[in-house]
Amino acid sequence: MTRNTPDSLKEVIRDFRRDQVVDVARRLFGDRGSTDVSMDEIAAEAGVARSTVYVYFANRDELLRACLSGLHTQLLEAIAETWERDADPAHRLERLIGEMLAIVDDNPAFFRLALVTQGTVSQGAEAVGAELALIALDIARLIRDLFVQGVADGLFAGRDPDRATSLIGQQVYGAMSIRAAEPLPESRTAAAAETCAFILRGLGT
Repeated sequence: MTRNTPDSLKEVIRDFRRDQVVDVARRLFGDRGSTDVSMDEIAAEAGVARSTVYVYFANRDELLRACLSGLHTQLLEAIAETWERDADPAHRLERLIGEMLAIVDDNPAFFRLALVTQGTVSQGAEAVGAELALIALDIARLIRDLFVQGVADGLFAGRDPDRATSLIGQQVYGAMSIRAAEPLPESRTAAAAETCAFILRGLGT
C-alpha cells in the first residue's frame, strides 16, 4: 500500500486550502453581486488567516482569475471521458453544452457577475475579461475541432470553420446566459439537447 510522504501530504493540504479559498471567494463574489469583497472577508469566511490567502494569491484580481480558471478546469475534466470514449461530433457537442450549463447551475450568481463585469470599468473587470478571453479561446478550439470532424462525417455542411465556430459559440453562450437568468430552468439534459439540435439544424447538411 502506498503511503503519503510528509511532503505529498503537505501538498494535498495546500491544494485543499487553496481550493477552499477559491470556492469561498466565488460564492462571496456571487452573493454580493460585486467583485468588491475584501481579502480579509474571504479569509475569515474560509477559516484561514489573511496571510494564508496571500500565500496563494498576490491580490484580488489574481483570486478572481482563479475563480474562473477553476470552473474551466472542472469543465475540461467533465468532458474528458466523453472526448476519449466517443468521437461522434454531435455527442461531443451535446456533452460540452451540458457541462457548460452545469457550471451555470452550480454558480449562477457568480456567472451573472462575470457577464456583467467583463468589458466595464468596474473593479476587477480587467482580470475577469482577461481570464474569460483565455477560456473562450480554449472552448473555441474544442468547438472548431468537433465542427471540422463533423464536416468530415457529413454532419455539418462545409463552410468556413472559424465562422461556424463563432456561430456555435454564440448559441452556447446565449443558452448559458438565458439559463443563468431563469429562476426555474428546465432540466439540463433537455436544455443541452435543445441547443445542440438547434445548432445542428442551422449548420447541418
